[in-house]
Amino acid sequence: MRVPAVLFGVDVLDARRVAEALDRNGAVYARHVIAADERDLTEDRALATAVGVAVKESFVKAVGGRPPGFSWHDFAACEDTEVPGPAERLLTDALPSITAATDITLTERRTYVVRGASRDAALARLGATGHDGTSVVGAARWGRHHEVIVALAVLVTSAKESS
Repeated sequence: MRVPAVLFGVDVLDARRVAEALDRNGAVYARHVIAADERDLTEDRALATAVGVAVKESFVKAVGGRPPGFSWHDFAACEDTEVPGPAERLLTDALPSITAATDITLTERRTYVVRGASRDAALARLGATGHDGTSVVGAARWGRHHEVIVALAVLVTSAKESS
């Protein structure tokens, strides 16, 4: 059995920092870091933006930093909330350790498409080119306690299905 290549990233964020950025820059900042469909993570605009930042920062860490040409919108939330099998198992297996280390349970989840410069960086780190139709899919889990948000991201390759 071949073990799939995966990338992990974890972020811990103080939501007050994002609230301050929103106070200074308002909707411009929110549009810069999260897409409209990501604003539905919670009814609280500041919290939804903070969650989006924490999740995307965990993806940035997984791809090895912000590559040239990076955009926050390289990571796009999917309508489909089903997490790919290998990513789901890895997220589930990592939960006890993350909870023990942070005392925060990661109860929320979402699947992400990875594109642009971040896709290319992830493929390079995963040892793939993408020329064969291979794409990168991400899955994230997050939780919060008061003002602290913890996000865990996993990136895996996904071969394009032939028709």
